[in-house]
Amino acid sequence: MHNRKSNRRGVTAVEMALTLPILFLFMFATYELSRANMMMHTVEAACYEGCRVGIIPGAQTQESIDASQSVLGTAGIRNANIVVTPDDLADDSETLSVQITFNFKDNYLLAPLFMGDREVTRICEMTRERQ
Repeated sequence: MHNRKSNRRGVTAVEMALTLPILFLFMFATYELSRANMMMHTVEAACYEGCRVGIIPGAQTQESIDASQSVLGTAGIRNANIVVTPDDLADDSETLSVQITFNFKDNYLLAPLFMGDREVTRICEMTRERQ
C-alpha cells in the first residue's frame, strides 16, 4: 500500500499544469470581451452626448467633439475619429449626426487576442432645436 501512494506523487502538479492554462484562457477571454463590450457602449454614450451638446442653438462643432471626447476619456478610448455632420453647426440643417469610429487594437491594455483588428463605428442622429 505504501508503494501505491509513492506512485501517485506529482499527479496534482500534472493536473494543475493541464488545467491552469485553460482557466487562464477563460479568465483572459472574459476580461477582454467585457472590455470590448464596455468600449462599444462608451462609444454609443459619447455619440449621444456629442449630439446633445450639438443640437442646442448656438453650439459649436468643437463643443460637440469635446463632449464626445470627454466621455471617451472615461473609458480610456484613444485614437477615435469623431465626425460631426453638418461640420458647420451654423448651417440650417434639420438634424445633427455624430459618428465615432475606433479600432480595438489601439485600445487594449493587454494583447487583443479575441477582438483583433476590428473597427467599430457608432452613429447618433438627433433633430436640432430651433430658437
